[in-house]
This record gives sequence, C-alpha cells and structure tokens, in this order.
Amino acid sequence: MKKFWVGNLIILVLVVGFILWYNASQKSEPPTTSQPIRIGLNPWIGHGEYYIAKEKGFFGAEKVNVELVSFDDNATGKQLINTNKIDAISFTPETIIVLNDAGVKVKAVAITDSSQGADGIVASKDIKDISGLKGKKVAFEVGSPSHFFLSYFLDQNRLTTNDLTVVNEIAPDAGATFVAGKVDAAVTWEPWLSKASEREGGHLLISSKQMQVFPDYLIFREEVVKNRPQDIKAVLKALFAAEQWISENQNEAVGIIANKFKITDQEVKDQLPTFSWLSYEDNLSLFVPENSPAQKLVQTASDLWLKLGLIKTKVGADELIDTSLVKNLYK
Repeated sequence: MKKFWVGNLIILVLVVGFILWYNASQKSEPPTTSQPIRIGLNPWIGHGEYYIAKEKGFFGAEKVNVELVSFDDNATGKQLINTNKIDAISFTPETIIVLNDAGVKVKAVAITDSSQGADGIVASKDIKDISGLKGKKVAFEVGSPSHFFLSYFLDQNRLTTNDLTVVNEIAPDAGATFVAGKVDAAVTWEPWLSKASEREGGHLLISSKQMQVFPDYLIFREEVVKNRPQDIKAVLKALFAAEQWISENQNEAVGIIANKFKITDQEVKDQLPTFSWLSYEDNLSLFVPENSPAQKLVQTASDLWLKLGLIKTKVGADELIDTSLVKNLYK
C-alpha cells in the first residue's frame, strides 16, 4: 500500500512539473502561426533583404511563415493591401497617409532601408534648380513615393504639381522617357539617375541625399498588428539578421539580389552606395524615439498631402506608427 501511494505521488509530481514547465515555455516563447505573413514589395533593390531573409532561412529560423508578393506599380500595391490580399507592404511615408485616409487602418512598425541618393529628379540643361521646373513637362508616377519626393521639394519653393505639366509614368519609364528627350524632367531612381547624362545636357537636379532620411516603412494592417504581434516580431528579427548577414557576406548578397531583380552583379554594386539597409540599432535612433526623423517625415507627409487636397482628414504621425514592437523586440 505504501509503495502504491509513493508511486502515485511521484507520478503526480512529474505531471504537475510538466504542466508548470509547459505553461512557462508557452509564455516565454509564444508560438507563431503557420498562416503566412504576406508582404508586398515593389521592384526596388532596397527590398533585397526580404529575399535574402527568405533564401538564407532567417524567416524559418524565427519560425515565421512569410510569403513575399511582388508588384510593379504603386496602385497595385495599395489595392493588394486594401483588399486583404497582403498583410503588409514596404513603402515610403505618403503610403501610410493615403491608406489611412481611404479607410485602410495601418501601422508602420519599423523602417527597413533608406534612400541616400537612390531617388532623385533628372532635368534638362536649362533647368538649374527646383523653381525652374515651373511650367515644364515632368514625368513621375502620381500617388507614388516619387510624387511625395517631388512635392516635398516643390513645397519648399512655394510650388505644387499644379505648376507643372504632369506626365504620369512609373519611375523606370519616367527615366527612360527623360533620356529619350520626351519630357523636361523626371522623378526616378537608379540606374536612371546615372543614365541622365546619356541625354545631352541631362543632369541630376536633386536627390534624396538632400533629405535627412527617406526610408521605407514596414506597414501592417492594424488588425494584424493587434492579432499577430509575435509573428511580426519574428519578421523583424529575421530582417535585422538578414541586414547583419549582408554586411558580412556582401558578394553573395549581391548575387542573390541580382538574380532576383534580373540585373547584373555590377549594377547592384553600383547602386549600393545610394541607399542603406537599416539595422535594429538604426531603428532605435531613427524610428523609435518620440519626434524621431522617421516620425517627423510621416507628419510632414500628412501635412503636405492635406495641404494639397490629396487626403481629406488631418492625422498625426502618432496615430499611424507603432514603435512598441521594435522597442520590445528582444525583451
């Protein structure tokens, strides 16, 4: 009888111990779901870290299922997130503003890369400064990062796109149209900024080097932020791991990115100095602090888009940004 009682007691202790251990492990490591996190990306090599995180297994290491969805133009990207075809999108600040104004509740949870000369305006030889664009034929994609970039500098010169003759084209086409001599100026990105000189007198008028920061924000639908915070944290950890890996394995990274975007290794290398991938530490300084450069830029975009009549309602950056996931990423 005594042996029976002792045996049962041992079993009971083991069962209770297992339950306590299991509950503790569940609290410290909340499981991610097998349902994919779908992230929309346009064809910009700054998004290369997402593909590296996928190919090199960083998403898998964080036990998060990520599906990368490519699109060519900004309108398609916005439609994808508007219709719940994707959970997140990587874009510049005006996208956060426009989506919110259209009733698509979103939150920017991090910044992943920043243009440092990759975006710019190319112009004919007779245009010497931004004010010289007045009355000229300018190609850019309406409602895109190029539109915001142009409007940002026009506003500083008391101009708007209403003072221009607008040719609506996506950035690569705008660059090609400029080189062909069909417009006076174009808002585009590399490699078309470097190709401006192929047109006689063509030159770089201004670039994102003139901005303190011009980042891509990782923008999630608000319901995903609310319901799947651990999955989003896993995505961020994987991206920051990919950023670190790129810095230590640049040649292999160049090859992966070149293959993905169907360009040569040399074309990738030529563009690397024009942008930077942003680390966890970069986010702590540029994104997380109240009134940080990244938060200020969102507010600037909101104020400018309202001023231009492109949104209906004033909104503060604090309503559109959630810094808590980065802030508590490794806690």
